Amino acid sequence: MAITILDLPSNLGLKRPAPDREPGTRFGPWQLRQLHLAERLGASEGGVVEPPPYTGLRDTATQVLHAAELVDYARRTADAVEPILARGDFPLLLGGDCSVLLGSALALNRRGRYGLVFVDGHRDLLSPRQTRHGAAAGMDLALVTGHGPEALTRIEARFPLVRPDDVLVFGFRDDDAWYEPAMLEAARVSMRAVSLDEARSEEIPRALGRRLDALLSGGIEGVFVHLDADVLNEQLMFAVDHPEPGGMLPDELVATLRMVIGTGRCVGLEVTNYDPERDRQQLSATRLVDALVRALEPLTLAASEDPGASLGASPAVPGPASAGAESPERS
Repeated sequence: MAITILDLPSNLGLKRPAPDREPGTRFGPWQLRQLHLAERLGASEGGVVEPPPYTGLRDTATQVLHAAELVDYARRTADAVEPILARGDFPLLLGGDCSVLLGSALALNRRGRYGLVFVDGHRDLLSPRQTRHGAAAGMDLALVTGHGPEALTRIEARFPLVRPDDVLVFGFRDDDAWYEPAMLEAARVSMRAVSLDEARSEEIPRALGRRLDALLSGGIEGVFVHLDADVLNEQLMFAVDHPEPGGMLPDELVATLRMVIGTGRCVGLEVTNYDPERDRQQLSATRLVDALVRALEPLTLAASEDPGASLGASPAVPGPASAGAESPERS
């Protein structure tokens, strides 16, 4: 299966890190490409979906930051992802903040019933009323599973974009106190949710394998992977908006992704939440790129044996204007 890279340089789902600045995740795809991710994967070019302008305005009806812009971007992202899926390629989507999941989920929902393997340091099940800024990057899993304002949970009248019982949340280490008890119960009952501590206690391959088997046997057509860079250990991946103590080591992440891809049922992967402005020496980016190349090696090897596979040129994407780090605050 050939890999096609599509850039989603959105920061619409995050609050401003300072009054006069935008979040730096919009430069994430650019930085990963600068480290030759596309070349190392032998990936084809999918282009870029430019987001609407960042205004920092919270919608009064939904209490979500950039609500209308998020819906517009989700539709245009889905329009760009669908052709990649239709020709049988593996879309590697470079975000951008976690709200780009709305577009990925919409693209898959248009095609049928797909599962979601949510590999993230946080469960992202916040509601607008729980956040000070209405940032959708902390709500993305809630929104795609049908929890939240109708404007964002019923895009194109599709509800939910992903069925809760078609979700596997893996590797999180956030605090239950962040979430409403009803959401935690919904996640416990409806989704397969495995914290990093629980996964390690069972041993990651065993913990992931049995949940993955159950997910794939539930009638879905395939699975898509959402990967938030903050699932990695914060000493290695510090270039995120809200690092948590602990986290996966690169080998653990590679093993996790390889298991999902190795099922033969994985149809794509998105990478989110890497912020180059918090990574002056590209240390976090280098680790992330190395992990992705290792994880996707089975696809890379398969594509190299296909004479029709080709490498496209990277689009011209502006680089980061500054590289100052800010104190983390997700909501």
